Amino acid sequence: MVTKALLTLGGGALIFTCVNVTRFGVSHEIPWYIAWMLDPLASLALITVLYVDGVLAEHGGDYKPGGWPFLLRWTAGLSTWVMNCWTSLYPDGHFHFIPQKPDAGGILLHSVAPALLILLAEAATGYRKYATRRRGELTATIAQFESAKATESEAAKKRAREEAEREAAAKRAEAEREATAKRAEAEREAARREREENARLENERRAAEIEAADRTRRAEIEAERERLQLQERAAEIEATRRKTEAEIETRKRREQWELEQAERDRDATRQSQITKAEAQAEALRTEAAAAAEAERIKAEAEARTLEEAEKLKRQRALERAAAKTRGTSESAVARASISAGRASESGVALSAVPALAASENGGRVPREVREQQRDEAERYIAKCSLSGLAPDLERLGNQYGKGETWVGDRVRAAKKRLAEEDGFEASVIADALDVFEDDSNSVGAA
Repeated sequence: MVTKALLTLGGGALIFTCVNVTRFGVSHEIPWYIAWMLDPLASLALITVLYVDGVLAEHGGDYKPGGWPFLLRWTAGLSTWVMNCWTSLYPDGHFHFIPQKPDAGGILLHSVAPALLILLAEAATGYRKYATRRRGELTATIAQFESAKATESEAAKKRAREEAEREAAAKRAEAEREATAKRAEAEREAARREREENARLENERRAAEIEAADRTRRAEIEAERERLQLQERAAEIEATRRKTEAEIETRKRREQWELEQAERDRDATRQSQITKAEAQAEALRTEAAAAAEAERIKAEAEARTLEEAEKLKRQRALERAAAKTRGTSESAVARASISAGRASESGVALSAVPALAASENGGRVPREVREQQRDEAERYIAKCSLSGLAPDLERLGNQYGKGETWVGDRVRAAKKRLAEEDGFEASVIADALDVFEDDSNSVGAA
């Protein structure tokens, strides 16, 4: 019960204090998805050392917590309490060794759960020690009672066993006397029956000998008669066997000849079929090889045609872009000077890629803005690569306020997207053509 109460109170205190400690960490510029882990770590360390000290005390012996458990317990408890009560100790946000205007109600409110957890753990140690000592006393009493009971039971069993052995010995002696008398009577009866049985067997033997001699004479006469009949039947059977063997031999020879003739006919038919099948298979192989070679030549021609068309399309797009670049060079110079003037005012150093500034107060750039910056920088590098120009990486990093690592990542990402991402190259070329068309329109309007 004490352990369950300690764990329940520890879980409740963990949940209660986790919110304040998380807010304390967030207020000190720690992301919320990391700040929430601080209180569970400290609270779980406190619950673990309190629970382990109580369990070791419950096991008895002279266990006393050493210096490291003491230091861990008070460090975890005080750190959890201070982080939980920080806003109540220093409501104005300024640290003083002695709090100036503490919130007594807030300190009391946030101190209840940690204090109850620590005090219950200390009290649980005393409860466990008492329960262990009391359990040992009761176990010793029960052991003494069971030992006495076992001794008494063993003595009773021994007395009963000795009494049973005496009764069994008396019964065995009586049974032996009765068995001896019965054996003597049975031996006399057996001797009498044996004499009677011998006399009866002798009479039966004499009668059997007379009857056997009579049967022997009759059997000899019958056997001679049967022997003569068997000789006659054997002669008939021998003649029949010889006739049958002759017929069987004739039939076997005829069947053997028919089988050999049928086998020769089947061999001839099979050989003709095999020859015909081989000719058909050779014709099919030749036809299939010719068709496969034609398909391969056709596929190679189509692949070369598609590849040449794609190269021609890309070359024409780049030529159009280059022609438009030469046609708008003067307007581009004018626009570059205007963009440079505006960039000097807003802090943007590269007009080839639109700039996305961070928040004015120096805060964190939103995630969608960072993704847009990366996409624009990669498209700029891809345009330069497709046009055969070297991108100005230093000005690109200065424009977005990034270092060489970020710029190098964008170069590698642009090359990877050109090689692996479907439609990225076409999209970059389309963007370049759109930009040149917009520039031409702007120059015409000017």
